[in-house]
Amino acid sequence: MKRYVVLGLLAGAAVSMLLYYLRRRELEGTEFRDFLDSSSVADDLFGKAFDELPDKL
Repeated sequence: MKRYVVLGLLAGAAVSMLLYYLRRRELEGTEFRDFLDSSSVADDLFGKAFDELPDKL
């Protein structure tokens, strides 16, 4: 019985590591997909609130 518990734990760890590896490989290179520059984020947050402010001279 003890042998089956150990084999089950090892099998579960192996499956977990395999899924982790495949998921990591699938997402490789997508860190900056949908990356927005800072001006677009400000526009989303504040809208046109700062359009009427004059620029500093």
